Amino acid sequence: MLKKSTIVILLLGILVCTCTYLDNQESLIDQVQITWEVPNDVSGGLTGKNFDQIQKAVDAFAWQDFIAINWPALPGFPGQPDTTKSIADAGPRVWETWKETSEVYLPDGRRPLPWGKSMEISGLKKGIKVLSRWSKVDEFLNDTLQPTKANGALPGTLTDQNGNLVYYEIRLNKILFDYIYQKGFYNAPVQVQAQSITAPAGSMIVKAAWRQVDSSEAPNFLVVDAYISDNPDRSKAKYQLKKMGLVGLHVMRKTPDAPQWIWSTHEQVQNVSSIHPSFYNPACKNCPVNEQTQPGTPNQVKRTTAIPLATQNLNQIVQKLLGSAKLSQYELVGAQWPVPPVNRDSIPSTVFEVVPTLLANTTMETFIQGTSSCMGCHAMARNVNPDTFISADFSFTFGDARPQLVNKVIPLPPSQNGSIYPPNQWKSIVLGYQLAANTYELLPKFVPTAKLHCGSCHLAVGTDPRAAWWVGMRAPNKYPTLKDLTQRINNCFTNSLNGVALCADTDTTNTKMNAIIDYMAWLDVQAKKVPDRPASPYPYIPQNLTGDSLRGKAIFVQKCAFCHGKDGQGRYGSNVYYRPALWGSHSFNKSAGFYAYPELMAAFIHGNMPLGSGVSLRHKKPTI
Repeated sequence: MLKKSTIVILLLGILVCTCTYLDNQESLIDQVQITWEVPNDVSGGLTGKNFDQIQKAVDAFAWQDFIAINWPALPGFPGQPDTTKSIADAGPRVWETWKETSEVYLPDGRRPLPWGKSMEISGLKKGIKVLSRWSKVDEFLNDTLQPTKANGALPGTLTDQNGNLVYYEIRLNKILFDYIYQKGFYNAPVQVQAQSITAPAGSMIVKAAWRQVDSSEAPNFLVVDAYISDNPDRSKAKYQLKKMGLVGLHVMRKTPDAPQWIWSTHEQVQNVSSIHPSFYNPACKNCPVNEQTQPGTPNQVKRTTAIPLATQNLNQIVQKLLGSAKLSQYELVGAQWPVPPVNRDSIPSTVFEVVPTLLANTTMETFIQGTSSCMGCHAMARNVNPDTFISADFSFTFGDARPQLVNKVIPLPPSQNGSIYPPNQWKSIVLGYQLAANTYELLPKFVPTAKLHCGSCHLAVGTDPRAAWWVGMRAPNKYPTLKDLTQRINNCFTNSLNGVALCADTDTTNTKMNAIIDYMAWLDVQAKKVPDRPASPYPYIPQNLTGDSLRGKAIFVQKCAFCHGKDGQGRYGSNVYYRPALWGSHSFNKSAGFYAYPELMAAFIHGNMPLGSGVSLRHKKPTI
């Protein structure tokens, strides 16, 4: 039998816990108001050791942003809220009146129309939204569609359970547009002269996902009439007018406390869990989950990381405050924020610690939810300079500036007519390129277990001067004799490709070996056009650095896993090479240079990774 004193203590404990819970609930209610006013920054800032408390403040900030930019817009004043209306009133939302990136970055790089002026498409009714983004994901990431695929053989599109494509749009607020407009960064030749890109605090970018809805579904969605396109090239497109419901909204916001921006994402509550989810069929037990599909085939989507309990509680509070407004049918999935470093001035913005580690929206990072980090991915955003990495301040949109610039550093592949070469020699050169580009597929007898190409390490199929390119292979200080070069190539097959030698080192008649060597010789000729040829295989990195495995693991999660998989297993969906395995049976063995000489791997990673954004990682702590 419990003593009276014990019962009193238990009751006091319950009272304290209840009061603490109610205090937290009241605090959250105090932080989120139904107002058109955009918050300046996260309440209380991002510094401190209580990450849970900071996260609650960041989540409240995310909801406040979401409410403010979804306020009905003031007609005739793009980007301004109509303060005479309530959040439940109909009409275009504030963010919908911002500039779409297709209006900012024009095909010829000309100056876009000023803020408040919109581009019109002949034959379409003025003032109706146009949605044309849907088709494929670019090899190098940009903001136009799903950020990256998991399968290189299938389209990176999202199809709802009705068989309709999801469409996307990306819009910039006036602060960011003015920065781009005044700097001339919409024009690639102007942007390439810039030594840095630093968007001002207050800049915002939204990426929205829309699906077709019928009259029975419309009450649960923020709905617009929109022209949907069958071709991303608007000059060739045919359009249909459809009712579209908002299913996802990324909000990217730069604040004084967050130079790496704050990243928040909302979804419509019926996306993957309800009686009739938009992107999940409960009756299809054998449907592959979170995988790309053939055109027209619905994607079976599940959320892989549960929405945190504290965020769920906040969602319920805000949804109740929103009442009958359609925004009550949306939920915050999460918000990601940078942990301020001790000495911010000495550390580039692309080096950071992030909370939470992963963040994904089921409509935008559908196929990489388990490895998706908004901040980690966007850290590799670069400006339009094709020769040198210059950070684009976490926004891939700057890479849309036109006209597109020619890469003067990497020679083009041998795809054009080789009329200056004898037919048999040209045939051998092309074969050498193909073998280097598709090694394990074309040479399964010699690469039986690894799923790698020569071009997996010698990037751009041996043409990238920052990745041990195949230029000057017969130089006196490299492999002066044919036997020396043949032996070196065979070593790659046995070690780096974890296979067997292509032929004997003294064999001068092997067609495939000769083709690879002919391709290397052809590269010598092409490289004469390359200015400032490198003196070393990789960009400079100091020697005798001490690796930090914990730091390396954190960097891998943020900046490597979304391409190579969370376990480094690579991406080979539909049994097609998309991104190489980094270790295991499909990768190189212990005799390969990258394993035997970790300093080589460190130099390679620093100079070339993430792909297309080399030297964005600091070499103080290489990921080896």
